[in-house]
Amino acid sequence: MPDIRKYKSVAVPIVTWEKLGVMANKNSRSPAQQIAFLVDVAEDKPSDVEILSLYASLKLGARA
Repeated sequence: MPDIRKYKSVAVPIVTWEKLGVMANKNSRSPAQQIAFLVDVAEDKPSDVEILSLYASLKLGARA
């Protein structure tokens, strides 16, 4: 059993869990590592708009 002082469980819809699994597999991460990565990336962005803007700019840059 994991140490509850270090780890917590979260419930997400199955569809979200499946998307998380695809994302994690693409990056050779576990679901927990993928969540940690996403939180770390989002932590310095004060709003969803900034996160989406950053993502859009990265996606457009990949097309060029």
